[in-house]
Amino acid sequence: MRVLVVTHNYPRFPGDPAGAFVARLAEGIQARGADVRVVAPATITDAPPTPRAVRVERFRYAPAFLQRVGYRGDARLKVAASPGVAVVLPAYVLAFRRALTRAVRDFAPDVVHAHWWLPAGWLASGLDRPFVVTSHGSDVRLLERSRVLRVLGRRVYSRASAVTAVSEFLTRDIARLVGPLRRVEAIPMPVDVALFESGRSVAKANPPRLLYAGNLVASKGVDVLVTAFGILRRQGVPCALKILGEGPDRPRLQGLARDLGLDAQIEWSGFVPQERMPAEYGCSTVTVLPTRGQAEGLGLTLVEALCAGSAVVGTPAGGIPEVIEDGRTGLLAADGDPEDLARQLGRVLQDAELRARLVQAGGEHVMRRWAPAYAVERFWSIYGSIAGR
Repeated sequence: MRVLVVTHNYPRFPGDPAGAFVARLAEGIQARGADVRVVAPATITDAPPTPRAVRVERFRYAPAFLQRVGYRGDARLKVAASPGVAVVLPAYVLAFRRALTRAVRDFAPDVVHAHWWLPAGWLASGLDRPFVVTSHGSDVRLLERSRVLRVLGRRVYSRASAVTAVSEFLTRDIARLVGPLRRVEAIPMPVDVALFESGRSVAKANPPRLLYAGNLVASKGVDVLVTAFGILRRQGVPCALKILGEGPDRPRLQGLARDLGLDAQIEWSGFVPQERMPAEYGCSTVTVLPTRGQAEGLGLTLVEALCAGSAVVGTPAGGIPEVIEDGRTGLLAADGDPEDLARQLGRVLQDAELRARLVQAGGEHVMRRWAPAYAVERFWSIYGSIAGR
C-alpha cells in the first residue's frame, strides 16, 4: 500500500518539534508495511534535512528568506498578511500544487493523507485520488473566521473519503461549523512515549517547578499563569516558574512579570529540540496549560508531560478535558481565573499523595490512548478500507 502524506508542517531538522506527530505517524505506517512519501514546503531554515526512513520531498517556492508561509500553526494568516510574505503566497500555492501533482504522478499513491484541511486538504481535494483529511485544531479555528472559509472547508471535508480530528472536541466543532458530515472520527496523534518516559528518571527541581511549554499568544492564557504564580508566591508556597516558548505575547508577559515583582523568579526560554523536552517535563512538578475559551484542539504538551512523570493542571478549554479527567489524571481550573488556578496548583504542589495519584493515573491514561501503536492501527484500517485492501 502506497500512502502520500501532504502537510505544511513537518520536521525540518533533528529535534524539530514542528509536525513531529505527523512524522511519527508516517514512520509508524511505513514500519507497519506501507510505502510512505511526504510532500512538505521548504523553509527559511537551510539546516541539513532530518535523516528519516520516510522519503520527504520539500518544494521551494521563493528565495529562502521569504519561505515563511508554512510551519506557523495559528499564525498562518497573520504571517501570510505580513509585508513581503503575502507576495509569495500565490507562488507557495502553485508550487505546493505542482509538487503534489508530481508526487501523485510519480508515486501513484493508493491513498493521500492531508494534515490540516487548509492548505493540504484543499489541494488534495483537487486530485483524482481518495484522500483522508485530519484536522489538528488551528485549521478548525479558521472555520470561525468567515463564511467563505466555512464553505470551502465543507467542500474539502465532504469530498474526503475519511475525516479525522485529534480530539472528540474537534469532531463536534467541525460538525457545528460546517454542518453534518458522513462521519468524523477522533483519532489522537501518536506521542513518542518511549522518548518522554525517559523524563521520569530526571530529578525534580528544588524548589518545585511549574512549567508552561508552548506558543506565547493571548489564547494560551499565560498571563493568567503568571498572575497565579504571583499569588502562590505571596502565600508563601515554595515554587518556581519556567516559561518555555516563543510568540508575540512575550514582551507583554515579561512586562506583567516585572509589574508583579516576579521577573527574578521566572525563567524564560525559547523552544528547545524535542529530545530535550523529556528532561524539561521530568524535572517539573507541574506542567500547566491555562488556555482560554475553545482555542485548544487537544493539549499535546499535557500528554507528553504525563509520560515524563509531571503532574498536569489545565482549564476546560477545547480538548483538554480529554487528557485531564478532573481529579483523576490532573486538575482543571476555571478559565481565565488566576485565583482558582493558584488554588489548583497549590493543591498539587502541597499534597504529595494527590500528586502521585494523578501522575500514576495520568500515565496509564496516555499510554492507552496516545501510544503510537493505537493511531497506527486506526489509520492502517482506514487506509485499507479506502484502498480496498
